[in-house]
Amino acid sequence: MGNIISKAAPYIFVIGLFCIVIDGLWIVESHNSIVSYPREAFVYLVLGVCLVLISYFLFKFNKPLSIEIQKDREDKKDNRVYIRRIWDERDKLGGRLVVGLFIILVIISIFDFGLAVRLLLPILFCGMVVVAFLYAMYHDDMEMEDEEELKPETARIRKLMSLIDYRKHFFSLSFLLFIIIISSYLLTKGLGYTFAEISGGMNVMTLEGGVYCLAGLLFLCGFVYIIHHVDFLGVRQAKQSYEKVLKIHFLELGFVGLVFCIWLISLVFGKQSL
Repeated sequence: MGNIISKAAPYIFVIGLFCIVIDGLWIVESHNSIVSYPREAFVYLVLGVCLVLISYFLFKFNKPLSIEIQKDREDKKDNRVYIRRIWDERDKLGGRLVVGLFIILVIISIFDFGLAVRLLLPILFCGMVVVAFLYAMYHDDMEMEDEEELKPETARIRKLMSLIDYRKHFFSLSFLLFIIIISSYLLTKGLGYTFAEISGGMNVMTLEGGVYCLAGLLFLCGFVYIIHHVDFLGVRQAKQSYEKVLKIHFLELGFVGLVFCIWLISLVFGKQSL
């Protein structure tokens, strides 16, 4: 029974994650084009959060792999073999994909330029999810380093880093900020409040674009947590390196901080609708 539950946990989590993200991205994109959000916008967000919380508790049923079990599983089929091939050829495959998408967007823009522009962010998001999946599932035994050498010497900083170790939980800074931003959109729309437009000039990112980036990071943290604890889509469970977690933190420092500032400015300088 416990084995079945542990196998179902990652899929429940991913479904919940997609409910939150797809609903959240729609809420952000349609904020200025609708008078009020339908009830379904709240329902899907709450449903997604509930599924994520349920999966978190289901993950607790999974027991860590012993050395003997790990050796027995080495001879079994592991889709990580294919992921390694794709990751090793990522530059070549990525270049071809970018060229192909560019050609498609150019063709679409000939008939409907506005549609081509609107497709940019969704395509970016899909690309981030794919890259996040490949990066999280890719594993090389040579990557496993001595964690003590990478951890900070100060006890307080060590404790802080332990709290945001996404191998232990998937409640990342990206996840929390994404929920906060989406909730603020829902609440302010009910009050007739409109976010200020922060774009153009020296700004390199809009709030909408920032939310898409958060969604990509959210999936990256989730995939790392999943494969650290259970098998997923034919990819065998593998301990994730502390170095990989540190690289994710490095990404978050840039994107989460920037998106938070843009959101805060947009909120403060917004206006009440008449």
